[in-house]
Amino acid sequence: MMRIFIGSFALTLAVAGAWLPAAAQEYPPPGALPPASAASATAKPDPAMLGRARHFFQELQTGNVDRSDLAAGPNANMNNATISNAQHMIGSLGTPVSFVQQQAGSQNGVSWAIYLVTFKNGQSIDFLYGVGSDGKITTLGLGTPR
Repeated sequence: MMRIFIGSFALTLAVAGAWLPAAAQEYPPPGALPPASAASATAKPDPAMLGRARHFFQELQTGNVDRSDLAAGPNANMNNATISNAQHMIGSLGTPVSFVQQQAGSQNGVSWAIYLVTFKNGQSIDFLYGVGSDGKITTLGLGTPR
């Protein structure tokens, strides 16, 4: 799966080396998350998590990210250039016409989901969104759909 990280755990950051590199890269789900085969592709979406994911996606589109929603690691590493890059990637796509959960899972206190976000022009993006047991965002990613 092609993805571009915009945030994640410190271990993943150390391996990845940079957030939102200029070109898409191939990567597995974040190290603290189970492999895709262990995830549930048919899990019923959590309405609260879906709402939070949609809201944060909109923040990325506008470039107005509320950093108080982020866990310490992602907050420390998500600088203005990272936010600007994310906004450049998805800001002009407009309001999503659908936001559909493709996979979801939970491990080591992190609940996560991959959403297929589709826009009016037909373009689609995978959006990885994960939150810790404290409700703070721990994992974020944008990528091309499978």
